[in-house]
Amino acid sequence: MQFILFVGANNTLAAEELAVQIEKATQIFPNIYHFEMADINEAKTIAEKLGSSIKLAVLLENISSDAKSISKQIKEKNFSISLLGKKEKTNKLHQEIKDNLQKGRFIIPKDEFGISPVINKKHKIDEFFLDIDNNQVWQTIWVHNFSHWIKKDRHMPHVDPRAGMLPPKIARSLVNLVPLSPHGKTLVDPFCGSGRILVEAAELGYQIAGADIVANQAQDTFENLQSMNFSAKIEVLDATHLSGKFTDIDAIVTEPFLGKSKFRPDEIRYIVPGLEKLYLGCLKDWLKVLKPGGFVVMIFPWFDDGKKVYKTSEIIDGKLLLSYNHVKRGIFYSRPDADVKREIIVLQKQ
Repeated sequence: MQFILFVGANNTLAAEELAVQIEKATQIFPNIYHFEMADINEAKTIAEKLGSSIKLAVLLENISSDAKSISKQIKEKNFSISLLGKKEKTNKLHQEIKDNLQKGRFIIPKDEFGISPVINKKHKIDEFFLDIDNNQVWQTIWVHNFSHWIKKDRHMPHVDPRAGMLPPKIARSLVNLVPLSPHGKTLVDPFCGSGRILVEAAELGYQIAGADIVANQAQDTFENLQSMNFSAKIEVLDATHLSGKFTDIDAIVTEPFLGKSKFRPDEIRYIVPGLEKLYLGCLKDWLKVLKPGGFVVMIFPWFDDGKKVYKTSEIIDGKLLLSYNHVKRGIFYSRPDADVKREIIVLQKQ
């Protein structure tokens, strides 16, 4: 069966996440990917797993893109039609379908991505995407659970947007960069902060654990996990000494300490050496706790003082190459108006 997946425009990790989780997915339009799977339930399951996914539609076999054929597929009172990958309005087609049905109410989408998941979820709507050039009709079969994502973003016990917390969907995409089936595997975040990454890993089925050098942060993680009905071993611990408390870890996924939040450009050359020393110490220690073939997904900051770009990820180009293989590098994520550019690197213990 053929499917199209709509991903969030603000999730810059979408392409990399899909490359790991749906290997043969191909981008057909901006933020729209095509893939094939055996059945609808399997496709829904993978869409539910992804942090970048917004909406999923299936190809209706042997259905033409004319008003009469589409009318026969409409079961609900409300319906909506969009042209796949195009912004043209479909008012005339909507009216033709309504006239053909002699009932119902149509909803005109605002753009080529159709109606929003919020409207789709709150109302019973038959939504279709038409590929006029190929005479194909696609029907929406799944939209993401926006209320659950909002809960994780805004309504856990400890949420502080000013602290630079990873958005839940970005945290989920980071976890999905690990090329492992999560069940029976252990994932640790050594800079767990408020537990965003661990919540997403737990929802995917990982056994989870975490650490943070700040006791209040470790407690925040514990309470946030508890609010989502998850439990985990959370230690107050320097991330460079993870081996003192942990062993046999399958994956480490983390956004480490990136330096103080406010700094002048002339301070960057003094900040970077300290961060590089921290990251190098972490990666050396983590070799002791990772299983052979275990993975690290880690964010490295880039700084620009106007004269030079400081890439902290360059520390892995030295002796660490004897212990880690580069699985992927050069994946970037930046928050709006961020002073620091974030490079995501995937490593595998040799």
